Formats: sequence, structure tokens, C-alpha cells
Amino acid sequence: MPEEIVAEDRWSQIIFYDEWNSLELKWLPSTADASDAEARATMKVFAQESVNRRPHTLIVDTTEFRHAWGDGFTEWRNAEIIPRYNQAGVEKFAFIASTGYPGPTVEAGAEPAPEGPANFPTGWFKTRQAAYQWLAARPVRGPARGSDG
Repeated sequence: MPEEIVAEDRWSQIIFYDEWNSLELKWLPSTADASDAEARATMKVFAQESVNRRPHTLIVDTTEFRHAWGDGFTEWRNAEIIPRYNQAGVEKFAFIASTGYPGPTVEAGAEPAPEGPANFPTGWFKTRQAAYQWLAARPVRGPARGSDG
């Protein structure tokens, strides 16, 4: 799939996939040396790219993420980042988990669901392939109410 690196810094690459209208944040191993402020700045750039490009789907590849978030991260993300994803009209969000991810993944039976104030489901995946399959699947819609079909 053709891809375009639209932003990068010491900690990450932000990649746009035009064919899928999808935006990815790929964290790099150098995140081990990132401060909370530096990692959060990267997330702000990703969120702003989401608003600018209005992708249908977002991917965050955490397979090489090495930073340990400090106190208040979830509250900050809920207040500062997720509203931008909502503004962008995101339909689905997929995390590709590192091997040490302690939570349940979709492959292990977890159901994607909105996180915090999100208007879209988020799923955690063991593999990129499983994430792509879920992101590419469109909801099956039945006949509209009141239709004869």
C-alpha cells in the first residue's frame, strides 16, 4: 500500500495511507529516552494531522514503544487528544500492541469499544494483519427502517 511519511521526530513517524484514508503513528525505540512532554508533543502532532487529513481510521503501532507514561496521562489524553480525533470524524482506532502488552487483545476475544470520550471504537491487536482486517471491515447494515427490503 502506498504510504507517505507526513511528519517525523526522534520518537516517531506519522504515516498517511491514501488508499485506505488511514493515518498511523509508529512509535520508535528511542521513546525510551523521551520525556512525557516530548511524547505528548508527538501525540499532539498526530491529533492535529488527524484533524487536517480527516482519516476514517487511525493506527498506533506500539510494538517499539519504550516510554513509561507519568501520572495523569489518561486524563490528559481524554481532554486534549481524543476530542481532536472526534473532530476529525475517526470511525475506528487500532493499537498494535507490543509483546509485553498486559491487556486483552481482539485476537484473544476483546471487543473494540470507545475509550474515554471517543465517538469510535478502539481495538488492541497482537498483529498488524489483524488490525488491518478489522479496520477494513465495514459494518454490515441491514435494510433501513420502513423499507420493503
